[in-house]
Amino acid sequence: MMEPWQIHAVHRAAAIAAQAHDGQYRKDGKTPYLTHPARVAGLVQAFGGGYREVIAAWLHDVIEEVRNGETTVAYGLSSLKLPGDDAILIYQMITALSRDLSLSDDEQLLDSLDRILQAPPGATLIKICDRMDNVLDMITMDGDLTHYIRGCVVVLTRLFGRAVEHGYGGAHEALRLCLEGQLPPRNQ
Repeated sequence: MMEPWQIHAVHRAAAIAAQAHDGQYRKDGKTPYLTHPARVAGLVQAFGGGYREVIAAWLHDVIEEVRNGETTVAYGLSSLKLPGDDAILIYQMITALSRDLSLSDDEQLLDSLDRILQAPPGATLIKICDRMDNVLDMITMDGDLTHYIRGCVVVLTRLFGRAVEHGYGGAHEALRLCLEGQLPPRNQ
């Protein structure tokens, strides 16, 4: 259960994300992009994330999807006036989740997973929930999704131990089951 000030901080983070992603759409070209961080934040909270993780989930794509995203996140977090090192921990989660666009697609994923494993544990939960939302949203995407599915298997494998260690095993299992629903049936 969140304290009222934590709920207020989450609502402010949602407003920052709404402003940052204004005018952006999901790959289907129709769904407002904000629905993705909103769903990820909901999944993070449902699987046991606290207010820090929920704030990071709302802002997790700003750095890589928004011009001057790093500045937007930094100023946004400072405006929340969070106690102690909370803003720093949230920023560390967000930067770990952000892809290094100078790398190839496969290198981006491995680099991000390495950084997630070094970041505060909540980054693990957010990555799992991010992938879960994208897998559940695959019906709206077109093209060959095999590469994304293979990436999900890498995420499941690399983050399994940390997910279990920090109480996120339920989210890990939910992603596995979502992914299983997307795989073609095995020939017998």
